[in-house]
Amino acid sequence: MGQRGEVFTLKRFVEEGGLTYFFNVKENRYGDLFLNLVESRKKDNRFVRFSLIVYSEDFKKFADIMETAVTKLKASVRDWEFELKTGSGKRKYTFNIKSAKNGELYLILAESRVGTDENYENVSIRVFKKNLDTFLDGFDQASSHMTPAE
Repeated sequence: MGQRGEVFTLKRFVEEGGLTYFFNVKENRYGDLFLNLVESRKKDNRFVRFSLIVYSEDFKKFADIMETAVTKLKASVRDWEFELKTGSGKRKYTFNIKSAKNGELYLILAESRVGTDENYENVSIRVFKKNLDTFLDGFDQASSHMTPAE
């Protein structure tokens, strides 16, 4: 196990737009793995970060739906949506394909989770079709670390 429970960390830069994706696989103090997907983008001379967490018990379903979403995005399917509710009822993931004003398609990966005040917190990251290969490279590498060591 690495520093602060880090098992795997990878950065993927997108030249256009000052965008960076981070893929972090971490282990909590109980030995459970989780994937932290982070989008960092430059806005007004500072960086804004958006972070989703996918826990090991949800990862297989998340990855399967992600594969479907990628297939649809590559096929230029517009206005597609899928919602994955977790067994705990405290989180749900939403996958949306949207069209930007300029017509460019992108995938929104969103997580809604119950916060400390028992209200839902919503966070999402965007993956434009033109950046899909860069994102998938990082996602695939991180995915290979989501199985606990025997």
